[in-house]
Amino acid sequence: MSKKNAKIEKVLDISIDLLRQEGDFGVSMRKVATLTEMSLSNVQYYFKTKDHLLKAMADRYFQQCLDELAQQPELSSERELKAFISDLLSHVYEVSDMCRIFREYWAISTRNEAIEEYLLDYYRAMTRALIKIFKPLAKDDESVESAVAIFVPFVEGYSITAKALSVELDSMAESISVIVLKQLTS
Repeated sequence: MSKKNAKIEKVLDISIDLLRQEGDFGVSMRKVATLTEMSLSNVQYYFKTKDHLLKAMADRYFQQCLDELAQQPELSSERELKAFISDLLSHVYEVSDMCRIFREYWAISTRNEAIEEYLLDYYRAMTRALIKIFKPLAKDDESVESAVAIFVPFVEGYSITAKALSVELDSMAESISVIVLKQLTS
């Protein structure tokens, strides 16, 4: 890795950690410069403004999430669907750092159009990936799109509320599997 790329990666690592720990308002160009042991002008050489930094953070973070999803094989049975949903719900239940980062990006998107577009692009890409994963079980294109349209908001909402719910994770996974399968096949 070149020195330039190493510096960029260091800035992004520190910035994402700041976002996770302190939220959007904790990420300042000066703080990032201090923590990376770089001058402010050096950080600004790579990222002209905080918006440029936020976009680069989103690019990197969202791509990591999409890469994980892209590794999932297409589903070919009801059993595989239930296992996939159970694994995903377990993941969002346990990975609070990921949820914190997404919450911050949702908050930022309410006042920053560029980040809003990045978030929308991420969800569009996520939807395409899920359609590909679910498609072998679907009756037709409309049913797979409908199943994904139910599944994504459920998972996103579950990632925020799961620990407050009295229903066990396994029961939720079973319920959403039944709903998604019905949408895929009817």
